[in-house]
Amino acid sequence: KICQDCELVALLEDDNGMELLVHNKIMSLDLPVKDVYKKVWLAEGGDSDSMRVVYRMRGLMGDATEEFVETLNNKSQATVDNEEVYKMANVLADCGGLKVMVMRLGGIQNITRARPLLQVLLKLFRFSVKVKRVQEVLIQPEIGAMNVFLRTLKLCLDSDPDMTQAAVTEQLLDIMETILSRATSEPLETFEKFSQTFGVAEYVRSLLTCTNQSSVRNNQSVMMHLTRVLAALVYGNKEKMEILLDHFKSVLDFNKYDTEHTADDQQKIEMFCTLTNGIEKNSIGNTLKDYIISLGIVNDALDYIKRHAPCVKPTLLRTDSDELKEFISKPALKYILRILTGLAHSHENTQLAIAATDTIPIIHRLEQVSSDEHVGSLAENLLEALCTNSSVATRIEEVREFTRSEKKRLAMAMREKQLGQLGMRTNDKGQVTAKSAILQQMEELGEETGLICCICREGYKYQPTKVLGIYTFTKRCNVEEFEVKPRKTVGYNTVTHFNIVHVDCHMSAVRLARVRDEWESAALQNANTKCNGLLPLWGPQVPESAFASCLARHNNYLQESTNHRDIGHSSTVHDLKLLLLRFAYEKPFHEDTGGGGPQSNMHMVPYLIHMALYVINTTRVSKKEESNLMQYLENTSPEKWIESAYSAEGPLYWLAMSILVHNGERWKNNRVSHLRRIIILAHTRQCHPSGPVKTLLDKNMKEYSVYKPYLIYFGLIDGIYNYFFKNVSGNDEQWPSNLADYIRHSDEILLKASERLLSIYTEEYLPCSSFPEFCDVAGLLDVISNPETYISDLL
Repeated sequence: KICQDCELVALLEDDNGMELLVHNKIMSLDLPVKDVYKKVWLAEGGDSDSMRVVYRMRGLMGDATEEFVETLNNKSQATVDNEEVYKMANVLADCGGLKVMVMRLGGIQNITRARPLLQVLLKLFRFSVKVKRVQEVLIQPEIGAMNVFLRTLKLCLDSDPDMTQAAVTEQLLDIMETILSRATSEPLETFEKFSQTFGVAEYVRSLLTCTNQSSVRNNQSVMMHLTRVLAALVYGNKEKMEILLDHFKSVLDFNKYDTEHTADDQQKIEMFCTLTNGIEKNSIGNTLKDYIISLGIVNDALDYIKRHAPCVKPTLLRTDSDELKEFISKPALKYILRILTGLAHSHENTQLAIAATDTIPIIHRLEQVSSDEHVGSLAENLLEALCTNSSVATRIEEVREFTRSEKKRLAMAMREKQLGQLGMRTNDKGQVTAKSAILQQMEELGEETGLICCICREGYKYQPTKVLGIYTFTKRCNVEEFEVKPRKTVGYNTVTHFNIVHVDCHMSAVRLARVRDEWESAALQNANTKCNGLLPLWGPQVPESAFASCLARHNNYLQESTNHRDIGHSSTVHDLKLLLLRFAYEKPFHEDTGGGGPQSNMHMVPYLIHMALYVINTTRVSKKEESNLMQYLENTSPEKWIESAYSAEGPLYWLAMSILVHNGERWKNNRVSHLRRIIILAHTRQCHPSGPVKTLLDKNMKEYSVYKPYLIYFGLIDGIYNYFFKNVSGNDEQWPSNLADYIRHSDEILLKASERLLSIYTEEYLPCSSFPEFCDVAGLLDVISNPETYISDLL
């Protein structure tokens, strides 16, 4: 309306050209007018007059200094501590109330007539099972709770279907999943005693019948809970496991599935994939995995791969060959990879079975392929699951090394062929014997090493002045979920598939593909993985002006995709922090993009660091940030330590910042101080998740799992120093510029170092189950003499 009334027609389609202000605050154009009126105008005392909206051209009077209101939603998203919120439920566990509730639930004979009682009981159960004490009581065999729940569920399924019955079924599954999940964490002998109370095998058939209801089939969350309940009900019981697997038998003939399958078949095999991925990763869950192996399902899947895979050296077959395209287009392949991934996690028998059939070379070939079904990412996930077994991991590395050596051998054979066509040859010393000027030029040619453009296949050797970039995907998010401000600090998080491209090649491809959007075109070069940014790399001979221009374009990409205005070094440090926290919490990297795994994102870490270093060096703020870091480290106030657990620029932020301003020697001197702060942070967030507090009411040491993600984050920072930058020297003043230069000139070294750090992360840090074991892996035993009591002494 404003643009039309003022005849500003050019701004009608431009969301960034105009700014609207209410009460001297810039309003986001996405906010509803009525919400701005209620929550901004009336809240500021404007109830006596009509709302006044001031409009102006953005940038006309310089940079805006007013507050920018992006959202009006102030609801807290802090994690809820169930033990604290539902602590009154412990009374039911201690006074015998749970036994009475189970007895009353077991007395229900008609769902329709007893619906009010059933709804009250289920509501009370849903609240009470949120505390551990109640779960411990309900898994006692003498209570017989699970048999009652299963009987009630069968009554619900047998009654007339309606919306109320669907809701009751979902509540029952939620309660049962919680109890069974707790039971599977007990020793095998305890679980077997508890499983004897599950009743007859007919209950398993009833749950399988539940999957045919549309309310279940169309709800992914409910289906996931249902499969976990099904799996837990059959652990260790051969009769029930047989019933469960018979349900899926019709879709596990993979060759038949390729030739003909219905929508119901697709839903059923999808459910089986969810089931295998939800099996508990312990000795109890392994009873079901062993049974699946005994039925020959794993062997059938492996035989399918061997039978249909291209037979001519699969690790060297061209990715665009007709044979490979036909193989990856088979409907059953993606499900087979998902099933094997779920079974291979933490299960040695599956891992060895896959290794024994010599299918690893085929799976390795598949991980290099891009397709609409994301077969490459699925194959990469399967190899990651297999790598938890040391002997299989060695085999996988041998296959990858064989591929590299074969490519080199074929390249040398092609070289000899080309030389022969030119009337030349190489002697015993590898020298080309000819006198022509052309040959002398050819002698100077060599293979590209390091980073190579995915379009023109050239790197710094033949195109030394062209800017290379990494395709990235960036999403807007809060930089710290535990921050207690009414309006949390907003930043962004970046992931990648680590596909490298010349910025010039990217722009040329975009111009040629006029009918496609820029990022739709880029996705074709990025292994069919979504992207919205191109992070530039400053090569050894790339002019700074060219790099700076590409960095400015990348910053514009970030602003367009996240609406985040301040793209400075602080935002990049937060981005690095969030990326490392994905590793620490073992979160997937491909949720939003459809591609990219741990290895790809570990490769990107040094280049995110370089992006922050470039801004720090050009704006000359390294001394300021180093001073802020030392002020943080020298603060010994316990209250400040606890308060910082809820700050956006807290211990996690300063750990990431230390890489940029402190050299390796300073890190070694200060890392114990960082470790203390990170332990206090973990303990504070566990005891007081909603914050803020100044003192700890509970100073008892918690389970290692409470501290584990934060300790892994610390270990990754330590690994970045020890593996990425161990050869970088210089004092603190020289460190930022020396480190940036090292990253510019060491792309091959950094690629190998990232593989080494990922190996340390997966094989040493993740398996740690106690703080002393972590200290041993992290090399802290020389400075921490009593790791068994270190955390409790610190608290």
